[in-house]
Amino acid sequence: MINLKNYRIPKILFLLLITFISTMEHANAQQGDFTLNGSVKDVFGHELPGATISCPETDISSTVSGEDGSFIIKGSLTQNQVIIISLNNYKSKEIIFQEEEDLNIVLESDVSGRDNTISLLTGDRTKSSVGASAFTLTADALSRTRATGLGSALTGRIPGYANGYIRGKSTLNGDSPTIIVDGMVTDNYGYLNLNDVESVTVLKDAAATSLYGFQSASGIVSVKTKKGYNGESTIKVTANYTMEDAMVSPTVLNSAQYASLYNEAWANDGNSGTIYSPYDIEQYASGENLDLYPNNNWYDMFIDPLVETQNIHVSGRGGSETFKYYVGMGYLHQDSPYQTDGTVSETYGTNQFSLGSNLDIKVNDYISGYMNLSAKVNNNIDTKGSNIYTSIFNQPPTIYGPTTPEGHVIITETDATSTYALINRSGYVKTTGTNITSLSGLNIDLKKLLPGLSAGGDLMYYSTPTSYINASTDYVRYRRDETVTDSLAFVQYGSNEDEPLTLAKTVSTSYRTQFQGHLSYENTFGDHGVSSNVLIQKQYYSAPSNDDDAIEPYIKMTYGFNASYSYKNLFYADFVSSVQGSEQFNSGSRYGYFPSLSAALVLSNYDFLKNDKTVSFLKFYASHGYTGNDNLGTSDRYLYKDNLTSSGTRIFEDRLGNPNITWETSRIANIGFEIGLWDQLSLSFEYFDDKRTDILLNNQIIPSMNGVASSSLPLMNQGEVQSYGFETVLGYQKDFSEDLSFGVNGYFAFNDNEVVNAAELYKGDDYAYPYTTTGQRIGQNWGYLIDYSNGNGYFNSEAEITGSGLSYDGNSPRPGDFKYQDLNNDGVIDTRDRAPMGYSSIPRITYGGELNMKWKRFDLSALVFGQSQVTSFNSGAGYYESYSGGTFFSQHLNAWTPERYANGDEITAPALSLNGSSSNTANNYYLQDKSYFQLREVTLSYSIPENWSNTMSMKDARIFFSARNLFYLDNMKSDDQTVAMSGVNTSPSRRAFVLGFNLTF
Repeated sequence: MINLKNYRIPKILFLLLITFISTMEHANAQQGDFTLNGSVKDVFGHELPGATISCPETDISSTVSGEDGSFIIKGSLTQNQVIIISLNNYKSKEIIFQEEEDLNIVLESDVSGRDNTISLLTGDRTKSSVGASAFTLTADALSRTRATGLGSALTGRIPGYANGYIRGKSTLNGDSPTIIVDGMVTDNYGYLNLNDVESVTVLKDAAATSLYGFQSASGIVSVKTKKGYNGESTIKVTANYTMEDAMVSPTVLNSAQYASLYNEAWANDGNSGTIYSPYDIEQYASGENLDLYPNNNWYDMFIDPLVETQNIHVSGRGGSETFKYYVGMGYLHQDSPYQTDGTVSETYGTNQFSLGSNLDIKVNDYISGYMNLSAKVNNNIDTKGSNIYTSIFNQPPTIYGPTTPEGHVIITETDATSTYALINRSGYVKTTGTNITSLSGLNIDLKKLLPGLSAGGDLMYYSTPTSYINASTDYVRYRRDETVTDSLAFVQYGSNEDEPLTLAKTVSTSYRTQFQGHLSYENTFGDHGVSSNVLIQKQYYSAPSNDDDAIEPYIKMTYGFNASYSYKNLFYADFVSSVQGSEQFNSGSRYGYFPSLSAALVLSNYDFLKNDKTVSFLKFYASHGYTGNDNLGTSDRYLYKDNLTSSGTRIFEDRLGNPNITWETSRIANIGFEIGLWDQLSLSFEYFDDKRTDILLNNQIIPSMNGVASSSLPLMNQGEVQSYGFETVLGYQKDFSEDLSFGVNGYFAFNDNEVVNAAELYKGDDYAYPYTTTGQRIGQNWGYLIDYSNGNGYFNSEAEITGSGLSYDGNSPRPGDFKYQDLNNDGVIDTRDRAPMGYSSIPRITYGGELNMKWKRFDLSALVFGQSQVTSFNSGAGYYESYSGGTFFSQHLNAWTPERYANGDEITAPALSLNGSSSNTANNYYLQDKSYFQLREVTLSYSIPENWSNTMSMKDARIFFSARNLFYLDNMKSDDQTVAMSGVNTSPSRRAFVLGFNLTF
């Protein structure tokens, strides 16, 4: 565990933060010639922090209620001025200011969230006015999670978002959503401290994303960080300690079991004799002489089941009419899961430091600006060898080690490294990654020229410099002298010697810059509201690469326009479009046009439903539009040019160019409704249809040109994928009394796709399935179908193999190998017999739900998530016993043998082999259903009574205990890994137990 007292940087930054906030608090006290005090509470008198209090059509900035629900409005208010109080999941309230007296506001809860804020790319809107498909997760929802990363916090909370995809996959090429943070396109959001995030909006359809042209087809994740407000300053401190333990550990067989199975596989491969004698196996089983007959569990020896993390975050927030600020600072330390012998010169693990500040300045009634600065430093020290988990299964338990009695590293003739050496004797890699963001902008109110007119501009910069210190060394290697059987003896292997540590440093960097200007107009004419915005944006991106094509920055130019219309609060319509261009494409075809249209009809605001006690909210909405994707799934940049490579004095034409290369285009339609019943129940439903065309691919139909390989033919935009699906959300919320409230919401999302055209060559009538991509879903699993007509699906004798009349392409079958179905009836089992099975690795169905309950000072929340109709193949370590020349697990204990078959015993694996067999390939035995249901998080918190916290000058104090990844319900064929793991030789899934506190001053 790290000693925080040894780290001076966090202490210094903490002192600077406190000094800055104190200074701002003093400055706030000097401002404003008129102050109006107020408070916001619910119907039971509970204080409501975070409510926004705004005064439209005035120059007074919005303010936010504090932890005790209080707020202060500073400025000049006139009689009959409208004041709007809004808070997510509560009904907004408008009041008319009459005189200078305190305002006591009471808000009613609203499970339908009609007045919730949806953060679109074109600006914030209320949920009831949005016809696009978008889902905003607020800081209040994020505050319930104790996850350390934003990606983990989103899973299970946003319908249609899972595994990094929005509404599944709809192209054969790159399909990751675009990430936007505070208006700037970035590589990812992993650098953000979760405590600094104000909201996350997942934008799904064309109406929500088309402003970003061919960066929008796969959806957009838009993140906003916290900003200051016009009100009393607050300081928040959040700290927690996390203990993680492995949910599963691979079942490591003992040496006697290993030796027996090795002999069995040796014999199955047609070898004579045995490697381990009965006496050897007896000695391994007895454990009486571990020097000569070891029994090592390398996994337990080198992998720590417990990993500790400490996390602290301090923030300050507040401001005045002219200056608002948010400052946050975080520190995280996480231990390494590797167990060392104490001789490593550096301590493995991760230390992260983050610092962010968002400043808003109002120069006068016409000019305002902002500046957001943030930095994150991630120091990670890891082993020189990145394959620690893999190396563990390269060493049988029968090997003495990990060192000789004299301390020298022991290896085997088949593996000249060892897990022990990779961790302790090979050096280390120290990676220092830095994320630096600088965003600034000005906004000019041009109401003197035209009421409602404004203009502004932004200058944005994002950089990720990373340095690597590679510390390398070498060591003497020894192996067991097998000629000596009655005592320990070792001989040196190779000529390696112990070497001193040598250091080498490399640096890489990437950066993004974004310049944009906009002209906006917004006004109301009686019952009609109109707004519009014109955007000009230029993006630069420089990737870390030595490739000549990548040295020049990637450039995108965008001209955007949107217009909105509203009639009363009944009907809303939006038109969004962009013209975007990229230098990736030929000069004559670099720009594309991406329009979209959406509309929303709020029936519950019509007179016939306005005061209905049953239907409290009812909205229908629809959208249609076009988006694009220029993530073409290839490392070649200028595909419209011939790609030439050289070797010595020779020049090769690697790939012919296609001057007509273009981006993918998606036509997306979306329709849905939302309904609220009895102010307690809410239901929403959306259906979407996405037609993706112009997908870039290798045209397999064109025959190879004379002298030009098919792989060198130009890529062509001929692919087409049809995607569709739906999402539904159900919520319930009720405040039973002042002390008890209960809420639950859940979603169910379905998506599917079909590859309509992949320019795929018809393989021939002799194939059971002549097309393997066209007509299938993206990523469809293919393999051999096992023939169970004989009862168990194995060849149970040589006579059965002969009688089947089948020959196998590749390894010939042995007794105990799988019998496959000859789908094309040609007597040969080969690729022509492969069949689609299961689904793909992208789930068709995802679902999630969250429960929140409050009783007196206790709060309980729980989050679940699940996926279904998703499959992949098991392979490698843990499944193929031939891995690394013999790796055995629990299912191999009951592998097929003639004796086990004759006795009618349970058979759990095909006949063992050390060299690989016809069974070790993709088939329905290895097909794995990756469906699961997961209890992701449970948190119990307790609010300290005010009379206790007030004695320590705190506005609020809370302690909490949280547990993450408590359990999975799945259909895994092996208990050695969870569904979240890609194999037993990868980092294990871990459950986490978190204890911490939140303090507000």
